[in-house]
Amino acid sequence: MLLAILFLTNIYSSYESARQALIRTSLPEIQASARQLAAAARAEKQPAIAAKAGALASAKDIAAARSAFAALSDEVIRVRARTPGDRLAVAYCSMEKKSWLQPKGEIANPYVSASMRACGEFRDK
Repeated sequence: MLLAILFLTNIYSSYESARQALIRTSLPEIQASARQLAAAARAEKQPAIAAKAGALASAKDIAAARSAFAALSDEVIRVRARTPGDRLAVAYCSMEKKSWLQPKGEIANPYVSASMRACGEFRDK
């Protein structure tokens, strides 16, 4: 159980940094956070997350970053479902048909413009 919590802490903190950078639409920050996430995922023996984080780090624009982040989110959510311990919240945007993890509270959708940032809902998965 402790290993699962450490896994979530190491992976999720880098994932959250990438999500926040995507919300700010800062491509250099997205790429840097994604590289950190890829390294954390390799250290935790999570090659699928590392590969998807690598794709995010290679994004050339915000649209490509949003697409890569969606694939990364799907993988992190899959791993989260198999990992015991504290559960992070899964949010879903029906307009974009994409999910992501974030702390409970106010929705901060990384896939839409600032004017639509609150679009989404929490789901159990």
